[in-house]
Amino acid sequence: SLTGDASCVAAALCYALYDLRLFVWGKRVTPLRLIQNKVAAQAALAVAAVPLLAYADARQFVESVTPSDLVALAPLVLWSGIVVNGVAPFLQVGGQQAVGPARAQVVYASGPLWAALLSLAVLGETIGPQGLLGGAAFLAAVLLAAGTPAPDPACEEEVCEV
Repeated sequence: SLTGDASCVAAALCYALYDLRLFVWGKRVTPLRLIQNKVAAQAALAVAAVPLLAYADARQFVESVTPSDLVALAPLVLWSGIVVNGVAPFLQVGGQQAVGPARAQVVYASGPLWAALLSLAVLGETIGPQGLLGGAAFLAAVLLAAGTPAPDPACEEEVCEV
């Protein structure tokens, strides 16, 4: 759908901007401080968004949640909070300083490709002509990004990639 496609393009732009800014700020601020600020900003935005976007759903959940529901959700919340939003971004700062935002974005963008390959191997799904074309375009982007020189992590300039 057009809405889905527009959402994917908007998400890609946001990820690209995030990677570019992360490279710049990763040189100025320690990774721990950077991730603390990121998590705090995400938490504040999420708490602010609930009353605006999902008040009825949140209220219904709070009114109907049972202790067994909370026990089942706790590991998921901890995994998402600690590993996905804490450890992974912390490692991302150091890794991105080594490879630069262009190469890092290619790695992050490979998620749908890996999902398609896993669903092909594990679930027995098929890939049509559009999927093959998309995979080929992605692999071409990987080759293009792999051919660029890595930026100097000690670069003092605002733009350090070619």
